[in-house]
Amino acid sequence: MKITNYKIERDANVIKVSASVDGFELWYKVPSSFQVSETANPFIAAALLPAMLKGENIDLDPRLNISKKLLSNLLQLQEIHHSWNPVLKMIQINAVNTITDNLILNQGIISFFSGGVDSMYTFLKRINEISHVVYMHGFDFLNNTHEFEEAVKLNSDFVQSFGKELIPVETNFYDFGYRYNLSRNLTQGSCLGSVALLLGFHRVFIPASVSYSQLFPLGSHPLTDPLWVNEQMEIIHDGCEVTRTEKLIKISNYDTAISNLRVCFSNMNKNCGQCSKCLRTMIGLELLNIKSESFPPLPPLRLIKKAPVRTEIMYFKESIDFAMQGNNVSLRNALVVSLKKQQKRQLFRDIDNIFFYGMFLKVKKRFVKDQKNSLRIDTTPL
Repeated sequence: MKITNYKIERDANVIKVSASVDGFELWYKVPSSFQVSETANPFIAAALLPAMLKGENIDLDPRLNISKKLLSNLLQLQEIHHSWNPVLKMIQINAVNTITDNLILNQGIISFFSGGVDSMYTFLKRINEISHVVYMHGFDFLNNTHEFEEAVKLNSDFVQSFGKELIPVETNFYDFGYRYNLSRNLTQGSCLGSVALLLGFHRVFIPASVSYSQLFPLGSHPLTDPLWVNEQMEIIHDGCEVTRTEKLIKISNYDTAISNLRVCFSNMNKNCGQCSKCLRTMIGLELLNIKSESFPPLPPLRLIKKAPVRTEIMYFKESIDFAMQGNNVSLRNALVVSLKKQQKRQLFRDIDNIFFYGMFLKVKKRFVKDQKNSLRIDTTPL
């Protein structure tokens, strides 16, 4: 896999940094008021997992530099990801020019920010440290200029009320990762790492998705996030000390934060109230008796009983545990019903795997319309 054709294009408002990675033009756009790295570091970070999947060495254009520390860390990153999912193979990175990259490009401390529960918690927790937040487009959502501009305005107004500055970053990483059928669960850490390396701030916070007691292999993880760095950078995976419910309690102390929560899978500017991320957040708010104008009313309990929770089991269990402490018996019972349905489905999968070598699941997948999407390469084997 080759990384070539590195380019920086500047106009009055935007800097576009791009390179050809395996024949794909991967690009990032940042405001022209910020400096960007002129090394291959961001693109090496982006290329690592696709190269491991293909089992191909990475050949870096000899005119490009790479950080010695990052190059060393990439070996450990490979070891971790290969251990999690052996389909990701160990490879070599062939680079001629390795440098000690001590250059701080931009002053301040940044945190990645989506407006969701995890990033909102880190933003409020680190409010006295953070100077900027990075709002990304082109990883969670396909590029849509109008929606992105609206999201930038909404989130800028919010962080500016705390005296902070928002850095909008656009990329086509979404298309790049899906080109190799890699899940966003797997590539989220490498994507955030590549942007951190591009911007070159001294300290970077990446908000955690789960608590220490809930950890499992995930693209953004306290083991891997701190490794996407050069000699001058520090990346901190932040927020593992609390559960999602405890994060909501912290956020509820700020009315503007609660009213600006946006967690939706479907829309970056409005919570649909139906997707799994919306539902788990609305359930937490209901159990905490917190009202937020950014969410529609909680669906009827009969619908919650039918909610698909395959990827949400951990959060549903957390909500059930918290509900046991309160008086919302009806919601707790609805969550229990939904969870038991999922546990029965999991029992069927386990029986299929143990006694029939996954035959029934393989047959089922033949009839799945969106088969490609259902079989994306993840952090662990399918």
